[in-house]
This record gives sequence, structure tokens and C-alpha cells, in this order.
Amino acid sequence: MAISAAAYTLCVVLCICSFQTSVFAASKPLKLTYYAHETRGGPNATLLPAAGTGQGNFSALGWGSFLVFDNGLKEGAALDSKLLGRITGFGAISTVGGSATGGVQVTSKFWFGDGSKYPGSSFTVVGTLSYGPTPWELVVIGGTGKFRGYSGYGLAQPENSTTVPPIYVNKWNFYLTKK
Repeated sequence: MAISAAAYTLCVVLCICSFQTSVFAASKPLKLTYYAHETRGGPNATLLPAAGTGQGNFSALGWGSFLVFDNGLKEGAALDSKLLGRITGFGAISTVGGSATGGVQVTSKFWFGDGSKYPGSSFTVVGTLSYGPTPWELVVIGGTGKFRGYSGYGLAQPENSTTVPPIYVNKWNFYLTKK
């Protein structure tokens, strides 16, 4: 009887150890870098002031302004960088002093297309993009597909811009872990 009790105990210990190993292996952190390409005017605009003050005039945006966007998610900062997906979402200027005093509260989804390493997958980002010091830190609240069960944070900062057409590029570094 002592041999079967010892064998049983050994089996239980081995099962626990193998379970812990598989759990820790599944939670490998991800560090991802992408570039958001936003066009703020012209016939191919990807950012639209949809409601509130300053509609159609970005310099006149103020408290209560609501914006929607469908920006390119690219591999690099160059305009001809490979398109990996889209960044869609909306934002609102929620402070009385306007975007200069509080920024834009955003909710956005980073969608990955066929040209990416994560086709059909996405994750959602929530937080404030401000005109204050960078990088701006936003929360990744969850994802779908290959990002299911992941959360973390993203750091964004302006990379470069052009004037014709008015294109703004922000660099995003994401740090994600699986729950």
C-alpha cells in the first residue's frame, strides 16, 4: 500500500508542476511597435470632427467636440510603409479648457489584416491623447484572436508629419501580457 500512495503522490506533484509550466509558458509578454498614419484633411481624410465645436476646423476644436477615425496601421513611419491593418474609433474633448488642457479621451480598436503577423486579430485601447508631454500612456483592455486574454498598456508619441496632405504619424509601443 505504501508504494501506491508514493506513486500517487509523485503523479500529483508531476501534474501540478507540468500545469504550472504550461500556465507560465502561455503568459509570455509581447512587445509590439506600430505606426498610426492619420490624414486630417482632403478627400482621403481618416479623422473627422463629427460633432461639437469647430466642425471641419481642427484649430477650433473645443470642449464637447467628438471625433471619429479610421487610420492606417503601418509597419513604419514612412508614408509608403506596409499597411498592416486599421485603427478605428472615436474620441471626445472632455475638458472645458479644450484639448490643450486635457486632451482627447479615446477608445480605439487596432485591427490586424492579412498583411500582418496577426490577421483577423485586434485589441482595444482606452485613454487620453493629450498635447502635453509624451509619451502618452493608454490602457489595452483586451483583445480578440491571437490577442484574446491579453491586456497591458501602450505608449504613443508623435513621430513625424507632412503638410500636404496633412498626415500625422504616431509611434505606438505596446506591452501586453496574457491573463
